Amino acid sequence: MTLTTTSYAILGHLALQPWTMYDLAQQMRSNVHYFFPRAESQVYAEPKRLVALGLASAEKEMTGKRARTVYSITEAGRAELSRWLAEPAAAKGPLLEFEALLRVFLSPLGKDADLAEALLQVRANITDMFDAAERVGGEYLTGSAPFQKHVLTRSMVYDFLVSFAELTDEWAERSAERLAAWPEQSEEARLEDAMRIFRAKADVRKRRRGD
Repeated sequence: MTLTTTSYAILGHLALQPWTMYDLAQQMRSNVHYFFPRAESQVYAEPKRLVALGLASAEKEMTGKRARTVYSITEAGRAELSRWLAEPAAAKGPLLEFEALLRVFLSPLGKDADLAEALLQVRANITDMFDAAERVGGEYLTGSAPFQKHVLTRSMVYDFLVSFAELTDEWAERSAERLAAWPEQSEEARLEDAMRIFRAKADVRKRRRGD
């Protein structure tokens, strides 16, 4: 069986500590949902595959009268995870799956009111990310985060996710303001506004170099 990126995400969580299937799914949702979302069906299926490959183990435990299965990483699993972490990352840029952006892309086929609603929903969804950022940030600042010892690298992920949330919120606000101005603008003014965006962003390499 071939290992996938999901396999390594699960191995990484098992390397933190043993988990039941339910707790593992909760950890995946809490820790990596915003940048590596996976369907629960994938999360629930993967530990069994890892056990079959000898990369994880499964033990039955009794909780009262109920049995539960606890999954742990094996030494072979740790070795495989270490090997993967030492490999160069896949030679491709980050991919973004963002339904609202697809709706904006296809909005000329619909109504302006639909586009306005999509942008409004983006800002509502980003509020959830801001709430999560405040909660997680508070945990690390008070030393109460579940894996406080990983604060150095978790701060890098936190920096990216909060920056992404702020960028997305600002983009949705700008786009909504542009859309609201359309009824009062001529077609020529709308086109000039669009071209202004392309002129401002097209020389991204020069701007990044500070030329």
